[in-house]
Amino acid sequence: MQHLFLPAVNEGGIFIMKSPRLVLSLGILFTCALSAQEERQAPPTEIPDFSNLDEFIYVPKSTMQFGARNMSGPKTSFSGKGKLTTDVQSGTDILGLEPRTYHDGSVSIDARTTVVDNGDGTTSTLSAPNDGKTNTWNFISDKQLTADGYMLFRTYSADITDTRIRSRDAGRTSGMELGVAYDMGKLLNRFDWSIIAAAGVNDIASSLEDAVAARLTTVTDTYNLFGRLPPAAPYSAPSSVTTSVVNADGTTSSDTADTTTLLSNRPIDRSRVSADDSSSVRNRWKLKGAYYTVRVGPSVSFQITTRLRVMASAGFAGVYAGSTYSVNEAFQPETGAELSVDLEDEATKFLAGYYADATLQFDATERTGFYVGAVYQATGSYDQEIATANANYVSNVDLNGLNGFRAGLTYKF
Repeated sequence: MQHLFLPAVNEGGIFIMKSPRLVLSLGILFTCALSAQEERQAPPTEIPDFSNLDEFIYVPKSTMQFGARNMSGPKTSFSGKGKLTTDVQSGTDILGLEPRTYHDGSVSIDARTTVVDNGDGTTSTLSAPNDGKTNTWNFISDKQLTADGYMLFRTYSADITDTRIRSRDAGRTSGMELGVAYDMGKLLNRFDWSIIAAAGVNDIASSLEDAVAARLTTVTDTYNLFGRLPPAAPYSAPSSVTTSVVNADGTTSSDTADTTTLLSNRPIDRSRVSADDSSSVRNRWKLKGAYYTVRVGPSVSFQITTRLRVMASAGFAGVYAGSTYSVNEAFQPETGAELSVDLEDEATKFLAGYYADATLQFDATERTGFYVGAVYQATGSYDQEIATANANYVSNVDLNGLNGFRAGLTYKF
């Protein structure tokens, strides 16, 4: 039998090996003591410096302007010529038998009929023999009846010969504008500069009415009434009158009697008279539209107080203009309704020029404020033309020298 001999261990070692928890606890206490000693020997932690926090606060660089602007109207001018004619068919001569239409009446083919016995107990209705008269005609004014008992029918035309150029300043108009200014930094003490981009819209409204010089031509056809006078104007033939008749048995019946005044079925004379006139023809010119302005340029501002500043700006201005040009020609002849012609044209134009403005701005808060100012704008001119077979009119719209006032709100972002 063999025996295992172990080395001898003193009592203290045996105690430590039998108590591992005590070893762990002593190790932890020793580590904590060393850490505390190092903390006492390390320098104190510095307190952060918060004095430069302003460098991390966003300062708005852009300012939006939104408001209204009241501008003087553009200078406009009107010129041109035209022709007024009646849409009538009075015939190229007076010899043929044909329907004729005039400005103050008409004369048509005779509509009278006659009844013919066919000899077999039946009848037929035939056109009445041509006796040089007609029962189908009308007139509208007693001025057409002559003192010696003839009837006059007329057609009119007016050739506008006026060569004047008429000018008119359009009225002031109010519109809207929107702009953004980006701060570019300081120039000098209290002086800053920025870049501005803005857009606005205003109306174009101009009209003018005046008598124009014209050459009036009147073609007059004379008809024979054969000694009879028609009823008072307006009168239309054929005509009849119906009356009530009391019969012998006490009943009533109606009786129709023909009251037509016959007229010659073609003119017995035709005359043509032309004369210069300066008051009978009137024209009305009218322009209606709008123009959109885009402005881009630098701006310099001076800080008067912490809240108040004055700014001046100048630069490029571009305009997109659209307008409707209309002309009404009107002539009131001696007889008949007014002769009137309406002409119209639409056009759009792109123009370029410059602007200058001065503005006073008040900052009510760090973000919002108000502004008022004056603006000047020059962006050229354009012509608008109406061209037809019977007319040629030109209008000029001058957008130079426009001036006005601006006012609205500001917002910094």
